[in-house]
Amino acid sequence: MFSQVGYTLLERPWLTILLCFWAFQAIRAVYRITLYPLAGYPGPKLAAVSRWYEIYYEIVLGGRFAKHIDKLHEHHGPIVRVNSFEVHINNHAFYDSLYDFDPHLEKRGYHIQNVQHTGDYETHKRRRRALAPFLAPTAIQKLEPLIKHNISQLCTLLSKAQHSQETVLLSHLYRCMTADIITKYTLGHSYDLLSKPVESASFLKAFAFTFRFLWLLREIKYLGTAVRWIGKLVGKYMTGTGVIPTLLRWQWKIDRQLQGFHQGDTKAFKDFPAIIPTYINSSLPSHEKRGQPLHDVTIMLLAAGFETTGFTLTTATYHILSNPHIHLRLQQELRLNIPSASEIPPWRELSKLPYLSAIIKESLRLSLGATARLPRINKEKDIIFGEGVIPKGTAISMSHSDLHYNKDVFPEPTAFKSERWLMGEESKQMEKFLVPFSRVLVGKGENDLNDGE
Repeated sequence: MFSQVGYTLLERPWLTILLCFWAFQAIRAVYRITLYPLAGYPGPKLAAVSRWYEIYYEIVLGGRFAKHIDKLHEHHGPIVRVNSFEVHINNHAFYDSLYDFDPHLEKRGYHIQNVQHTGDYETHKRRRRALAPFLAPTAIQKLEPLIKHNISQLCTLLSKAQHSQETVLLSHLYRCMTADIITKYTLGHSYDLLSKPVESASFLKAFAFTFRFLWLLREIKYLGTAVRWIGKLVGKYMTGTGVIPTLLRWQWKIDRQLQGFHQGDTKAFKDFPAIIPTYINSSLPSHEKRGQPLHDVTIMLLAAGFETTGFTLTTATYHILSNPHIHLRLQQELRLNIPSASEIPPWRELSKLPYLSAIIKESLRLSLGATARLPRINKEKDIIFGEGVIPKGTAISMSHSDLHYNKDVFPEPTAFKSERWLMGEESKQMEKFLVPFSRVLVGKGENDLNDGE
């Protein structure tokens, strides 16, 4: 019988390859749940065996893995194994230990080549330093005329809608406004979405589509490059307002702009120092300032600049209008300090208004700038957590939502309570755990608008 089976396998090599493949998968699965250094940590066995467990929640269910991890913590406790090489921790007291800027604690590297997804400590530091001057408080303050111009444009649209009794979608308009600001600052040319209702709708829909598949772009090597090159080759010929044509056409426009900057098309930015044209002339190695790395940095700045800020503004507006006492108190503070609506004070003065600042902090807490896990890896030594030891080389992650919605840090965490930021020393203690983006941003600000922007 065995000779017959052997003959069949020799006669059909594809069957031999298939059997070897499945044998390898089976042996690896057994190893991961029995002998792997993380085998003793609680969590779903399927997650320990294969990334398909995570893919199901991220891709099929549309980014639901973070919510599922919360449920896993409820069942298994403060530390859970979420895949073969990573544990996730839900313990606010451990946050400072994991994100304390230890050079041995590197980010987990991804296949997106921007500062946010850079793993190597030295490479991350180099990329971060190149961007820091553009996001410093002094740089942001120079943008006030641009920001005020776009706010005025938004207010004009709202005034027209009020007179015509037209219903408007504020979340859409906020994203259009923030997109106009960040595209002007990043690329030197505003997309002017506030004045293009049809184009803005298709653009925002296409951008939201990319967020759904961000996990694949991070995890699959060369996928981002493939998407960029497809857009570069066919984007010029794409028409219509569908998601795919809009996305490819936009990729082509981005690539054409970046190519123009490299060809010396930066004269128009002498009076307005846009980020990318100036970034290209920085001291970074030349390979960092062209091709996929430059493309990924550009996309990161655009996404972070308009989507997170737009959502924070939407969150703030909803809760202000839903709570009459908050609305009234904010109105009183603003009317007292801004006598004329046509003369808005500079942000340095507005940031001193206590109730306005409290509302901004609470909006940032509930809206969450960064929703993904933030893995760190210590390749040099083991990490102590509680009474256990996490082996060196393990990816350890936490989520900002676990901090912002922790009832031990923020009582009634799902409620919008701006007053929690007006309680003196108690508020200062809470502020340590207000990390909508990270412990320190690229351009660490001295007030909340810098953090929010």
